[in-house]
Amino acid sequence: MAVSYLDNIFNFVDYQYLNPSQNSYGNLVQQDLVSTQVVTTSELKEHLRITTSSEDALLGTYILAATQMAEHYCNRHFITAKYKLWFNELPSVFSLYYPDCKFNYPVGADSGKDGLHYLASSGSTYTLFANTNWFANQNSNPCQVKMLSSPSDAIQTKDLDGTTDGIYYFQFHTGIADANSGIPDAIKQAIKLIAGDLYYFREDRKRQFPMASEILLQPYKCYL
Repeated sequence: MAVSYLDNIFNFVDYQYLNPSQNSYGNLVQQDLVSTQVVTTSELKEHLRITTSSEDALLGTYILAATQMAEHYCNRHFITAKYKLWFNELPSVFSLYYPDCKFNYPVGADSGKDGLHYLASSGSTYTLFANTNWFANQNSNPCQVKMLSSPSDAIQTKDLDGTTDGIYYFQFHTGIADANSGIPDAIKQAIKLIAGDLYYFREDRKRQFPMASEILLQPYKCYL
């Protein structure tokens, strides 16, 4: 039985629906949880002048929440994350939804390499499409990919049996830096301010950000 086109655009890791008026190609799936934090617990404790360890776990959750708030405000990842963007129909030009995109080609299996992968009509695993068949404008905001050609042996939508995620996926990495040492100090300070606000005011309020943190993050905001 054929599957319908991928029109439900959802970031499965962050549990956040993407704007369907801007994201119309397929499912955007984050492949791994980022383990590196922009701000460490010890750095936040120094900022808040906390000298005990009894609230370390709580502070860790505030750091995660503050980082997510800051990233959502800026529409970008701070620490590099890996994504797959799925399609059943391959556009000639498409957005990767984020700035700071980069493409890795490690030694080893093609499944670990970034770029376009597709399900061939003669196989059951995804095939890497040579990167000479597309180019990316990494200076655009967000990044865009233009296809120079498309696979001639890709399976047809009518032949899908509902057991796959899609015919094509484009794998890429996005983020300002791989480690917190490469993150601007203004972003780090904004996360500390937001986490501190969460720590001191533990009820819901009618404010999105402490004012200073928004000012600090403004230069890094990606306008989609």
